[in-house]
Amino acid sequence: MGTIGQLRRVEDRLIKDLEKTTIPFLRLGKKYGVSKQAVFAFCNRRGIQRPEREHTEKCLICHRLIRFAKKPHSDFISSHTIKEQLGLSQGQFLYHLGILRKKGLISQKFGRLHSRKAERAYQIYFKNKLPVRAIGRQVGLKNFYSTIKTQKALGWDVPAPLFKYDSAYRRKILKMIRRKKRR
Repeated sequence: MGTIGQLRRVEDRLIKDLEKTTIPFLRLGKKYGVSKQAVFAFCNRRGIQRPEREHTEKCLICHRLIRFAKKPHSDFISSHTIKEQLGLSQGQFLYHLGILRKKGLISQKFGRLHSRKAERAYQIYFKNKLPVRAIGRQVGLKNFYSTIKTQKALGWDVPAPLFKYDSAYRRKILKMIRRKKRR
């Protein structure tokens, strides 16, 4: 039969694999001794429709990420914390996050915060009634207010500060401090 006959047999098996399975092009290329680009080009030339992967319904990592994203203020949790708590590598995290964002199952902002200091600052910001400047100093951020302004400009849903500056309250606190110093 020669090489033409062998090629036809491989093409037939390749077509079956492409039409009936969701095996990635890379693995198919290794199986048949060609590159993933060659398999992709073959698929496009023949107009083969591949079955869709039901990834998010079966994937444990995706389910855990979705559950994590449903927590309140989850957009303000750093990617480092998410990876640590779920035990994921950087590659796994980005792969599954990309799939979930593309399908709209999680917010586009989820997992985009990279600073642990900013994460701690936001945790304090949402729970305690403290000035923004005091929160920044507490966690070691020089200008937490500018971080908030920048993220608001980028479309993040950052609520207004819980602490409102009141001159009468400030005078009262200063009086108390002066009294303590006199004693």
